[in-house]
Amino acid sequence: MTRLQWTVALLALSLSGESRAAAIGLPANTARIGYAVGISRMAVDDPDGATKAANSVQPLTLIYTDWLPGGLRYWAEGYFARTNLDAAAGKVAEDVSRYGIQFAVQRNFRWGWWSPWLGVGMDVSRNRYSKRYTVDSDGYLLATYPDRSTTAVGISVHAVSEWALARDWDLSAKLEQVIPVSGGVTETALTVGILYLY
Repeated sequence: MTRLQWTVALLALSLSGESRAAAIGLPANTARIGYAVGISRMAVDDPDGATKAANSVQPLTLIYTDWLPGGLRYWAEGYFARTNLDAAAGKVAEDVSRYGIQFAVQRNFRWGWWSPWLGVGMDVSRNRYSKRYTVDSDGYLLATYPDRSTTAVGISVHAVSEWALARDWDLSAKLEQVIPVSGGVTETALTVGILYLY
């Protein structure tokens, strides 16, 4: 057979495989991409002292998810976030900017009408801490500290719920707790996003 005949035969075989999958009710593609925004509450275990927890907006989270064998799926994210941790007596104030990735494995559970995906995974971020200082009990400047950057590693434990909006489009909501392993960032976050089956 010529190369052209081999190419045509392989193409026909792959298309017939997709037709068979669709015929028995399996989707031809299960991968989805998405975008999410959210709010988070974060605190940092700074080497120069603890910080206050602060609420912030997460303006950018990109999502990619697909099925795995055995009723599982993986969930990958890339994100950027920024927040200001205010000063208080005995607490370090600082501006925090973070960008990172997260990879998790999820399983779907059903409790009556609710059917969330529960997941656990690893969160790795690069964090920059700037404008670091402390104040005394009267609010006067006590000490300043140099900027620093760290790589933080944490365990993500989360639940994701999804609702169909239209053909190939879903609304998602994710509640998450990041538990620090190194780097000292503790975070609770709620994000809402759109997923597209492409």
